Amino acid sequence: MKSPPPILLVIEDEQAIVDLLATPAAPLGLQVAAAQTGKEALDLLRHLRPALATLDLVLPDIDGFAVLEQIRQRRDLDDLPVIVVTAINDPTAVRGAYTLGASDFVSKPFNVDLLEAKLRVFSRMRSLADELRQRERFLEEVVDHLSSGLVVCDAAGRVLRLNAAGAAQLGIESADEAVGKRLAEFAPGAEAFLDAEGGDLQRRATVRVAGQERPLGFSTTPLDAGGVVAVFRELSAVETARREAAERARHQALARAARAFAHEVRNPIAAVSAASQMLARDDLDATRRRLLALAVESEVARVAGMVAEYVERQTPPPPTGAVDLRALLEQVMEVNLLASPARARVALEVVAGLPRVRGDEARLKQVVLNLVQNAIAATVDGDRIEVRAAGDRAGVALIVSDTGSGIAPSDLPRIFDESFSTRGGDGLGLPIARRIVEEHGGQVRVESAPGKGTTFTVLLPVE
Repeated sequence: MKSPPPILLVIEDEQAIVDLLATPAAPLGLQVAAAQTGKEALDLLRHLRPALATLDLVLPDIDGFAVLEQIRQRRDLDDLPVIVVTAINDPTAVRGAYTLGASDFVSKPFNVDLLEAKLRVFSRMRSLADELRQRERFLEEVVDHLSSGLVVCDAAGRVLRLNAAGAAQLGIESADEAVGKRLAEFAPGAEAFLDAEGGDLQRRATVRVAGQERPLGFSTTPLDAGGVVAVFRELSAVETARREAAERARHQALARAARAFAHEVRNPIAAVSAASQMLARDDLDATRRRLLALAVESEVARVAGMVAEYVERQTPPPPTGAVDLRALLEQVMEVNLLASPARARVALEVVAGLPRVRGDEARLKQVVLNLVQNAIAATVDGDRIEVRAAGDRAGVALIVSDTGSGIAPSDLPRIFDESFSTRGGDGLGLPIARRIVEEHGGQVRVESAPGKGTTFTVLLPVE
């Protein structure tokens, strides 16, 4: 069954403005719904769930500020993108609108092309947010259908989440009863789950449930913000070491996948943020605006792909496409490094007539970004970073070199090991880059000397 088109709610008392806003909405697949008064808009929102909204601050009944405030007071609408479109453009009004939760501010008379770009960006961001919510619900269902118990506690030991299997094993009727309580309040002995020092090692705890002692096997993972995730299961005499080893392996794989996802999703989100800020500028020419809008769409699609790969645990398909490496590198420079203070010290050089490489564009962009970000972290003002691409029909070489601090000889054999880092990061960038390159049938080589810099060379097959 085909889904209904997303709705743009236009809160505006001038029909001419409503018609004008409908012009850029149609090519984006948005269905326009209009409200001429604040009361009409709030009534519509009782049963209408728009993808985004525009709001005039001057309305016949209540002003737009009051409408915006009431929208943000509703939990089901607190993430609705609201673009203020108004003739009021003094700094106090702008500040007040943003304070009340406006997503953007456009002054009348407005540039239709600029507004179309903004609608495109917010529409795509809302679409991504809806997809993430759907996947969160899917994860919730998965967690609730696990045969093992799972509990998430904060740094103070209070329960934030408990699945159905965990509630049954801890002797409570509903998992919701446990939320906000300490484990020891309803399951004495389960406070052992809060000790994360044992990491993912399988341990035992004796928990008192309904007046009886029940042995549980558990493993824990500490949370970065404090607290712990514990996976547990009732032990029986027939349980074998094989089951414990299998559960431990699954837990480790999930933790590695989560860490890799968190590492990789930062780059496209930063690019979307930087490009969105540029799109808000009135002095941006139409060509540049279109390029940035397309770049935002590309980065949002890349995040969606990462989410699907992580949540559904799918193996990435073999890379079979053809990638214009010059265009990819230029997009990295002009979009992904747009807001980076180090952008000025990164130079790009691509030979003429460079053949296309065989692979997946989004995954190869991850390789480039990880290598460039690694070079930025290893350099300071005054150092140089060069990104070069050269090759022929036999193959293409992507070279990222810097004049930074270099790598110690003792560290060089370990730089592709997960979690190895000399600068306090998560150490995933280089291992992920090498894995992606090898999936493409390529190789990564590195040369470095302390105090003289580092050069990474990526060899890739051509189309």
